[in-house]
Amino acid sequence: MLPLKALVPAFLALHPHGPASPLDWKACRQGAPDRVIIACTSIVDLSGVNDAARAVALIARGSACAAKKQPARALEDLRQATLLDPRNPDGFYALAGLYGRQGDLEQAILAYDSVIRLNPKHVLALTSRGYARASRREFDLAIADYDRALKFNPRHAKALRLRGAVHGLMGDDAGAIADLDRAIGLDGRDWSAFFNRAIAKDHRRDYSGAVADYDAALRLRPNNVAALLGRGAAHHHMGALDKAIADYSLAVGLAPNNAQALYNRGTAYANADDVERAIADLDRAIGLDGSNALAFLNRAGAYRKRGDFERALADYDRALQLKPGLPQAIAGRKLALERLRN
Repeated sequence: MLPLKALVPAFLALHPHGPASPLDWKACRQGAPDRVIIACTSIVDLSGVNDAARAVALIARGSACAAKKQPARALEDLRQATLLDPRNPDGFYALAGLYGRQGDLEQAILAYDSVIRLNPKHVLALTSRGYARASRREFDLAIADYDRALKFNPRHAKALRLRGAVHGLMGDDAGAIADLDRAIGLDGRDWSAFFNRAIAKDHRRDYSGAVADYDAALRLRPNNVAALLGRGAAHHHMGALDKAIADYSLAVGLAPNNAQALYNRGTAYANADDVERAIADLDRAIGLDGSNALAFLNRAGAYRKRGDFERALADYDRALQLKPGLPQAIAGRKLALERLRN
């Protein structure tokens, strides 16, 4: 729940039920969501509470409703809060977070705009708007938001980590690593900083460095499938097929219907000349995702190693249908066709 401003509510003429007590305000600001909702409702329903105070109670109640997975009630409260007190950035910030969790990035960005107009140095709003913009692949705008956030707080680990991730998405691996180095120096418990730095190192073919970062990410999140696949791929690039297969197998155990994990392991088996296991994994991968031309290509190669040239030829044809002009499929098809003719 968002921290609320300390605020002493101003009341009008005496109300039959009396003003909200200090206890009501304390309970409205903190505690379990159900308790917050009850306390804040007692404040919202008092006719003597001014608009600014009622808005604070609505923000707290709306945030508690959001925590209870009641988005419609939360949205109603937070919208009303911003109407009652459009000068309070907390209402817009909470509203933006709710929109973001619902996947409505356009409305989230508009709400963050309001926060930043009211408080141009709101580092959390700048960082969150950057994340929303990055999710919309508006990378330049996202970087601009992270730059502004870091201008006001150069040691903001999350802004550094998110800016590093966007640099990576933009193909700037050096920029990504520089930001992620700093983020990790400030917060060594953020698994995603290690994960994103591993990806950047992998792109730079620093496979041993990538493995070290994937190790760190997996110490923090031992069952993360993406990190297992990434570490397996780095081992694969290094020619450590046993280690790659071990990582892929852990990933398959955690996510049996993950087509990428099955494809990766099938490819590793094929490279290790374990043809039957390669075909079995690639069969399953293709059954889950029939759009991967490389899965057909690698299964064709496994069929060729087994001497099943008719099936190899069919898979090369399918790979070329999905990815016309694929050089390995053209060359492999030619070899399979020659063997069939002989």
